[in-house]
Amino acid sequence: MTTLAHLISNTIHPIVLPIVTFWILMQFGFREPVPDIYLHLLVVVLFCSIVPALVVVILKKMGKVSDYDISRRENRALPFLIGVVSYATGTLLLDLLKAPPIIVGFMLCYAVNTLFIFFITLVWKISVHVTSLGGPIAAMTYVFGLQSLWLLLLMLPLAWARVHLKAHTPMQTVAGGTLGFSATFLELVWWFGRGNF
Repeated sequence: MTTLAHLISNTIHPIVLPIVTFWILMQFGFREPVPDIYLHLLVVVLFCSIVPALVVVILKKMGKVSDYDISRRENRALPFLIGVVSYATGTLLLDLLKAPPIIVGFMLCYAVNTLFIFFITLVWKISVHVTSLGGPIAAMTYVFGLQSLWLLLLMLPLAWARVHLKAHTPMQTVAGGTLGFSATFLELVWWFGRGNF
């Protein structure tokens, strides 16, 4: 069961989910093909996956974090702050490249939600894995409609895996999923309510 938990945890991973979600949004979220789709996806991969992953690797080599999951809450503040900067930089670059509003807005969600997680982490450990799954599900629900809500079922095995691996308590996974989904959905409502079409 531990092997299965590791498999689930490493597959539905915060480094992997942005690439998959942005690709789905770019490929299927528009009636017309998205211009410069691969350039926009390159920005996503760089600032959502490569930079955060490199930060963790470097901090691990420096002895600032104990493992790649950053299991100790006290070690999470700096990587999260760097993550906020990385996501914010990606947002600005996507906006400069005139990426579709949903792509820019969803990247902004990553920056804002990571800032929320940073403040929460100062006092309590929340599941970043489940938060990172809730956000993409909210984005796909916003774009594709209520039929995407079935994806919420993916939270169950992921939450189980994180609890089984003793990375989180059940409440930490529930809080992560709730924050990821609700914050992202509300942020996208606000983003498009400002006239970003």
